[in-house]
Amino acid sequence: MKKCFLILIIVFCAQARTTAHPLHLSVINITIQGKELVISMNTFVDDWETAYYHYHSTRIDLSIPENYRGDWFLTSIFEAFEIREEPGSDPIKLKIENVTFDELSMKIDIQGRLRKAPKTLYIYNAILTDIFPDQNNLVIISLDNKQTGMKFDYKTKQEELQLR
Repeated sequence: MKKCFLILIIVFCAQARTTAHPLHLSVINITIQGKELVISMNTFVDDWETAYYHYHSTRIDLSIPENYRGDWFLTSIFEAFEIREEPGSDPIKLKIENVTFDELSMKIDIQGRLRKAPKTLYIYNAILTDIFPDQNNLVIISLDNKQTGMKFDYKTKQEELQLR
């Protein structure tokens, strides 16, 4: 009887794992309108919750506003994602405007302002690569009806992008 019960638990746990998403992925769309940056970051909620658990050994529910407005979440995003106009310059000041949830995913709307019309951007993107070695971060930049895509991962965390 105990053997049968153990087998049922193993089968149940194996099936439960298959309902989780199999990819660790973020997709960031950056639209440049003059000196304005309009950024839309799409990630999986449970990836951030896993990261929090990894560092604090307690669970967090990011659907609660005080949790995604808290210091840990904001620091995690803005230390892992930076845009610079020149190498070695201070990162562009980014501000989260809105966070929305759709089942397993979360969308973070971010605004920023460039100092001048950019010719080059330096992007650093290490979102969740410290937690998931298979994390992929895709960035799509839109400027003047043209789009450019970039891929960041555990090995590639920064890139220079020529815009003009």
